Amino acid sequence: MKGARLIFWRLLVVIIILGTWQGLSGPVFSSFWVSRPSTIVIWLRNAILNGTLGSDLLITAKETVYGYLVGAAGGLMLAFVLAQSERAALVLRPFILAIYGIPRIALAPLFVLWFGIALTSKVMMAALVTLLLVFFNTYEGIRSANPELRNVALVMDANRWQLFWNVTLPDASPWILAGLRISIPQALVGAVVAEFIASTGGLGYLIMDTTSTLDSAGTMAGIIILMLVVLLLGTILDRIEGRLLRWRPQQNGTRKR
Repeated sequence: MKGARLIFWRLLVVIIILGTWQGLSGPVFSSFWVSRPSTIVIWLRNAILNGTLGSDLLITAKETVYGYLVGAAGGLMLAFVLAQSERAALVLRPFILAIYGIPRIALAPLFVLWFGIALTSKVMMAALVTLLLVFFNTYEGIRSANPELRNVALVMDANRWQLFWNVTLPDASPWILAGLRISIPQALVGAVVAEFIASTGGLGYLIMDTTSTLDSAGTMAGIIILMLVVLLLGTILDRIEGRLLRWRPQQNGTRKR
């Protein structure tokens, strides 16, 4: 499906959803609990004009970006080291899996307790989520590199660094980019979850604050803003990934983005 037609159908789905919501809110179910799209638009306009939405969005963006950068760097380095050392991987991998299995909401109170309610606890939460996702994708990508390519490089007398840089890393790049891609919205989720526990600003704080005052329009507005941010990030990352992986062979006659 071509770009213009795809955008048209997506916009049509959005219009149908919003129109149905607007029409049913009130006559069918109480607007007190889910508000109305028109009321949410008014709430967003006021929040933009008085600067509160921009301030909260900036706080969450800083937490997400800082946490993502720290976590991505840590996940890549850990994966590169363990992928080169089978013994270390066998020892440490179960512990990393155990940490990955802990629900994020269970860790958030500890992070707030350890690092306070300011920026650091949210950054660390986003960093942990990012680190684990990037680590597992990168590690599996390196470990599953094509052995035939490695053998050819060894026959050509490639040293360990040349083998890693010219064969293993390019072959694992789809896995690595996938980990980097999916961890960005998850880093946002991690930061917002930490804001739910204790914070003085951010989109998570906005949602919790409006919920506590029974302001359903504000709560729904915060949720919609989060959805729009994730959609925007996904679109940008799709395009970046498509450009970086243009060298890959086309499959089933499809064109790379």
